[in-house]
Amino acid sequence: LEFWLDPNSPYYKKEKFKDQTKQMVLFCAGGMRSALGAKSLLDMGYKNIAHIDGGFQAMKSAGFETVDKKKD
Repeated sequence: LEFWLDPNSPYYKKEKFKDQTKQMVLFCAGGMRSALGAKSLLDMGYKNIAHIDGGFQAMKSAGFETVDKKKD
């Protein structure tokens, strides 16, 4: 995450992440990694960052529609 979104990184994806005020919502399976990612982004100067507490499982439990990708 830090490699692609940190303007000081040689791997920075400027074409995708140049607007540090763009709203971003992070989530992971359980909510811990997205919380760390959100803190990292805030520390790098991004302004409008949030994460889903409880992650993907909390989203499913709250009734968000999910789609299972079928494996070939």
